[in-house]
Amino acid sequence: MTQEPLVTVAVLSHNLEGYIGHSLKTINKQTYRNMDIVILDDASTDDTLTEIDHWVARDDRMRLIKNNKRRGVATMRNRALKEIRGKYFIFVDGDDQLAPAFVETLVKGLEENPDVDIASVGFSWGASGVPKKANEVKFRRIDRAAMFEGVTHRGHVISGMVWNKAYRSANLLDSQVRFDESLELAEDHLWIAQLVASKAMSEYSIFASDVLYNKVSRSTSIIHTASHALRER
Repeated sequence: MTQEPLVTVAVLSHNLEGYIGHSLKTINKQTYRNMDIVILDDASTDDTLTEIDHWVARDDRMRLIKNNKRRGVATMRNRALKEIRGKYFIFVDGDDQLAPAFVETLVKGLEENPDVDIASVGFSWGASGVPKKANEVKFRRIDRAAMFEGVTHRGHVISGMVWNKAYRSANLLDSQVRFDESLELAEDHLWIAQLVASKAMSEYSIFASDVLYNKVSRSTSIIHTASHALRER
């Protein structure tokens, strides 16, 4: 039996008490099992670490990296890139939830398209549909120009978010594209646009509109609390 390729899943957290446990449960329950799950906590001051410790003790695929001082999301995303061990790489925000076949679907797409470096699926904001199995999801190929339009145009179904996607690790790291640590907001949009444009990445990506990632809306998230000045930067 062929060994499933290892997938590194990086979960970012900061003060996600009441959310992170649910998120880690959906990762633990993935139909795809060969995962290296690295949880990066950015100096949480609530009971986030208690919830994380519960799952790390239960699932030996999970490991925790924690800061004693707040570093910011861009710095944590860059640290996650340094922690990649798998053939494929996935970001998950620690308050979000995954459909059971999320990882399996993305890996299947990349394995069946070896000339592709980024696979994307649909996502929802706060509502989940009927979960699909990996073999029920049909990807379509899109060229670099269409992918760039998808990640740079607001409201596009592909989106400039980094977490509804999987990346081929070797080419991702070869690109040397990193998150701008001077940004406190939308650092992911800039990064994904630069990554898609990088010549280290394939000319083609794949996308399926099937919703497999549930973005949980929190009133205390940076999206909701960012000041006007921060948004204008």
